[in-house]
Amino acid sequence: MVNNSVKSNGGSGKAYVILMIGILALAFTAPWVKQSNFEPATSVLLRCGIGLLALLPFALREAKKIGGLNKSGIILSILAGLFLGIDFTAWNYSIFYVGSGIASILLNIQIIILPALAFLFDKERIPKSYYIIAPIMILGVIMSGGVFDGGGSTEGPATIYGINLAILGTICGLVSGCCYGIYLYTSRKASKVNAGQIIQPMAWATAAQLVAPAIFMLFFSDRGFDLTNGVLVNGALPMNPETTLGDPITAMNWFWVLVLGIAGQAIAWTFVQYGSVRLDSTIVAGLLLLSPVSTVAVIAVLLFGEIPSAIQILGVVIVLGAVAYQNNLHASLLRKLRGKKSDKETDVKQVS
Repeated sequence: MVNNSVKSNGGSGKAYVILMIGILALAFTAPWVKQSNFEPATSVLLRCGIGLLALLPFALREAKKIGGLNKSGIILSILAGLFLGIDFTAWNYSIFYVGSGIASILLNIQIIILPALAFLFDKERIPKSYYIIAPIMILGVIMSGGVFDGGGSTEGPATIYGINLAILGTICGLVSGCCYGIYLYTSRKASKVNAGQIIQPMAWATAAQLVAPAIFMLFFSDRGFDLTNGVLVNGALPMNPETTLGDPITAMNWFWVLVLGIAGQAIAWTFVQYGSVRLDSTIVAGLLLLSPVSTVAVIAVLLFGEIPSAIQILGVVIVLGAVAYQNNLHASLLRKLRGKKSDKETDVKQVS
């Protein structure tokens, strides 16, 4: 935990800048996965392997400067990474099935998982609003995934492995969001037992992320570790993706996976964690909403022409509204508006 003096001193400006860089990198993460076009599990292995190599020298420097993680910190970081590895693998499939923008929205189901875990294991009180927000959030997620209308203007097959593509993509997104919630819970506990150490927990977690995709490709994937062919053909899923290989991997695909590993893994997660522990949690929650909003409303549209349907757009609004409400962003906004109103009234009284 960081004390209030750290949050209120001049260093908060630096924390804002670093947090915003991390959020910007997160917003591009799903598009980078799609542009790299590697088989989903292979993509996770490459992303995390490259990210780990980028983090190692800084983690060693941090260990020399302020000391290494204790045993509890290492165990919790590894546990967090194991679930984040499942998250990334499922999320990559969701990106190819329902699009990078919608996949980024589906990930927000974590706001239901995190409070539930805190209640079950830490006996933290769940606000009454949770029981209203949870079903609304689930409805919004299902609408966002295109389950009700088959999705927006996307090319490719209607089904894969005999399952509707929108349904399968939404399921992958839900699995990803659930595992993301578990990651947030365990990483939060890891930060509590090792205050001030940011890069080392990320390095341990990133190393642990390699486990899930390795197991998946060994026992569940027909492709294995594929560095030859991707998933998409001319930017779209082939009509029979179960048997058709994607375009051959090119130098540009390798470039984007390097960007994904360095900027989307090492920089994004470390920078967000740095800002999160130094700034007010409500402010951080609000700023983090910029990432999925930017992905679905701007980046995915401009890069890939991913235009959500009307029902999907409504679902996106519901999901983002639920996230904002659950993080008390509305209460923070009301307090600021009341504060400005009282300041104006004070000024009027002083003038009169």
